[in-house]
Amino acid sequence: MTNEERIEERLVHAFERGYYHKVLDRVNTLKLTNPRIDHYDAFEIACTESKNEWLQSKNINDKQE
Repeated sequence: MTNEERIEERLVHAFERGYYHKVLDRVNTLKLTNPRIDHYDAFEIACTESKNEWLQSKNINDKQE
């Protein structure tokens, strides 16, 4: 799987789960704070962070129900 395919797959999952725009905002922040960051690394970091936040929110909501 190429980098592009991996990022595309992760973005599709982010869109389906509702945190796609959060990923894009985080990528922009990463690029502003570190202009030399690799494009794919920025997306990987942003996707991972956003997914972890989403999973934590799901766990909290599941425990409250």
